[in-house]
Amino acid sequence: PFVLMLFGWGIPFYIAAGIVVVVYLLDSLYGERRDRSILFWRSMPVSDTQTVLAKLMVGLVIVPLGTFLFAAVTSVVASGILALRHHVLVNGQAPPPWQALTWLRVQIGMLYGLIAVLLWYAPYATYLILASAWAKRSPYAWAFVPPVLLAIVEYMLFSTNYLGRIVQRGFEQLVSLAFNLDLQLAFSFGDTVVPAGTAPDTGLQQRLLPSRLLESPQLWLGLVASVLMLVLAIRLRRYRDDS
Repeated sequence: PFVLMLFGWGIPFYIAAGIVVVVYLLDSLYGERRDRSILFWRSMPVSDTQTVLAKLMVGLVIVPLGTFLFAAVTSVVASGILALRHHVLVNGQAPPPWQALTWLRVQIGMLYGLIAVLLWYAPYATYLILASAWAKRSPYAWAFVPPVLLAIVEYMLFSTNYLGRIVQRGFEQLVSLAFNLDLQLAFSFGDTVVPAGTAPDTGLQQRLLPSRLLESPQLWLGLVASVLMLVLAIRLRRYRDDS
């Protein structure tokens, strides 16, 4: 119950952060042309490369790490409040006692998972930056309509879904690579994660497998695609200025 409570405190922060990152990246280069603030930034000794990288770092590093810290602090404060108000029931039961070691393990696991997600979905972030640099108007339409239409056309013409799989970039595959887990498994939110109908397996913290994730060709192909889209976004900002 304690681990489940910790995840419960953190999930709303990460959902909100995901929405904020998408909105920020899509408006990052489009917005500066719309309000002509690009003219101010170009008067400063800052290159297009530095500007685009800074905006990407805000979306891929600053916001996610800030979210992690806020979620961690919130879990401590909220757990303390519940512990002090021990008469308050959670799902009909008293709040679970504070477990410092378990809290630390959960935070390590969540930080590792966050880094894995950021690396795995980095192509999405750079694609949003590219769409923001490209769009003269309606960046949301430019970001989401083309891949959906192309996937539909591919399926109608060839009855295949290769583009759809690339666009989806499955979360299940990421979980399998980063944690050596199948989403079909049943999770026991204590120190163990067990397959459905079997005995407890090793602890979740022992399933962190960064080497397996880093050895994945899919991860590196995605990062290469991210670099290419980032270079294109920089060139678009430099030469396609409609301000």
